[in-house]
Amino acid sequence: MRSEKIHRALAQGMNRFEVCQLVSKGVKATHKTGSRFEDSINDVLQYLGTHDVPSEGLHPGQGAASLRPAA
Repeated sequence: MRSEKIHRALAQGMNRFEVCQLVSKGVKATHKTGSRFEDSINDVLQYLGTHDVPSEGLHPGQGAASLRPAA
């Protein structure tokens, strides 16, 4: 279920805003024309929930989204 994927992404240390921003950017970068948009969202959430974000090097006010490479 998608809610489980969302909770896994949140467990990686990101807040809800960061998850929404990363999903939006990830879907824009990975969506294939002709495929279901829902599948692209699920794929990005799966990726966010299974990959750790390094917590070292973070400064106050700097979120996990700033550590991701620009697409």
